[in-house]
Amino acid sequence: RIQLKPANRTHSLQRESPSKHASIEHTLNLYIKIIQYSASISFIVHTMFPSSSSSSPSQIVLHDLWKALQDEEIRGDLQLVGRDGVRVSANRFVLGARSEIFKRMLYGDFREALQTEIHLEQYEGPILQAVVDFCHSNEISQFTVLYLSQQTELAGRRLVQLYKAADYLQIGGLAELVEGLVHNRTTRFPPLACAIYDEADLDTPLSKDALLMIQCRPYVTLPPGSSSFGGISCLEGMKLRTLFVDQNVKAGELFLFEMLQKWSIIKKEQRRQQREHDDEEKKDNTNNNQEEEDDDEINAIVKECASHLHLEDIEPQDLLSIVQPSGFCSTKAITKAITCQALRASTNHIWSLSSRGRPNNIERILVEGAGSQDANGIYYYIDGLANGDLYSKREIVCGQQYVYTLSISAAGKSQQKEDNDMTTECRIFCSKLLTHDGCQIVATNKYHRRHNNNNGLFQPLLQIIDIKTDDDSDYALLQLSDGDHYLHGKIRKSARSYNLKHNTLIKVLRFSKYAPTYSNSNDDNQIAIHLKTISVVSLDPGHKFGNPVYYFDVFDANEFDDQDDVVMLTG
Repeated sequence: RIQLKPANRTHSLQRESPSKHASIEHTLNLYIKIIQYSASISFIVHTMFPSSSSSSPSQIVLHDLWKALQDEEIRGDLQLVGRDGVRVSANRFVLGARSEIFKRMLYGDFREALQTEIHLEQYEGPILQAVVDFCHSNEISQFTVLYLSQQTELAGRRLVQLYKAADYLQIGGLAELVEGLVHNRTTRFPPLACAIYDEADLDTPLSKDALLMIQCRPYVTLPPGSSSFGGISCLEGMKLRTLFVDQNVKAGELFLFEMLQKWSIIKKEQRRQQREHDDEEKKDNTNNNQEEEDDDEINAIVKECASHLHLEDIEPQDLLSIVQPSGFCSTKAITKAITCQALRASTNHIWSLSSRGRPNNIERILVEGAGSQDANGIYYYIDGLANGDLYSKREIVCGQQYVYTLSISAAGKSQQKEDNDMTTECRIFCSKLLTHDGCQIVATNKYHRRHNNNNGLFQPLLQIIDIKTDDDSDYALLQLSDGDHYLHGKIRKSARSYNLKHNTLIKVLRFSKYAPTYSNSNDDNQIAIHLKTISVVSLDPGHKFGNPVYYFDVFDANEFDDQDDVVMLTG
């Protein structure tokens, strides 16, 4: 509550009481909102827990509970011990209130209910500290400072470990928060997708997102950087195999083979360094066979992965000069590949190589060595030009949408006469299709809540990066991204709204704004949008981007109700 007393006038602003469904962290947080009138205005700020006699009993109890949590003696009545021996102080009551698993453990028939020291061997100290911080304050600020300021493999793995802990302990909001952080990290630093994919369990949201990033952008996610940054060197045996079996990785076979070579070199070096470290600790150098065993294990993994390569899609000279000397593929397999290439050329009367990626029924061109790794990849035929063809490559992943256009046309007539041969000219153009700062423009202060966009002056192109539906609700809840920021939203369910999926591109033609009545954010100025009319952009690689499939979901503006109890997405 804020009371402002400029001159002889008193202005008051009372925060709306939280919903009965709001979680305890929203109830315990202090809210102070300062309204600036002028530099000369004096004001008195009260917290939501005033100590006056007018306070309700529940407010007094909540105030005392929050005050007690600041006392280290009360807050630290329980010790959590990780497998690294790190001890983390916690409050038994708070952990039980925030986690169903902790509630059963600390207040059930388990032996932990009588202990003041709980050993959780599956987690290390930093993960336990983040779990306790979130339970106490709904924030992981210390974890953020330690890891999210870095772009290292360790930072990516720590995020996945925290997600696993939140999921197992059933801590509401923490898993969703980490999932959103992982989205942001892999978008900004694509090579971290390999570390996250390796650490995450298969068929989890984190694993699926990381794999999608690798499939769509292999030329920026797989090349290894430094030993701590990411790339294919983060993958271990089983996850590496799944990648080479996957036919949706949009990369050339030679590129994948070269990545496999680099993985082998890096892993052997890492094993050598580990052996030296172990020998120094033991002061023992008796295990002379360990190096040979490690090399045999790595070579076995490499050969198995290489067996899934389509050697017939590698140029013959590269097969003989690069692939054969490595020893990863047998001479018989290389000979068979060259024979297959000759047979295919004889049958089709043209020399061509295929590549991975879908769909197969559209003419494709593989671009490699373009100078920029982002420009490399598979381009799909979309249209014919007067003197050539036009191809397009789109990368739709983690809230980013770029389109690369390849123009292949005949060179000028004068140059052709000089060369006495038909020459072609290739140009690659790149453009970002999502509306720049679209989410910020929607949520900017110069637009008011409940502002309707019926005039159609601002129609941002956004991407759906998350969508959730509830059988008990008439609305589907969305996260919409402009590539750099995201915004919450909703759309009424209908037969056509079920066509909206993860990564769908939409042009927002008509919308209204509202303030969510319940969210995990303490920002009183949070804005969400209610989609009224949108157009869904076709994602088929063989279609021009400018030909969207229009989808209308029109409602009377007076029908829109701001007071729906909407559970907003987090992340």
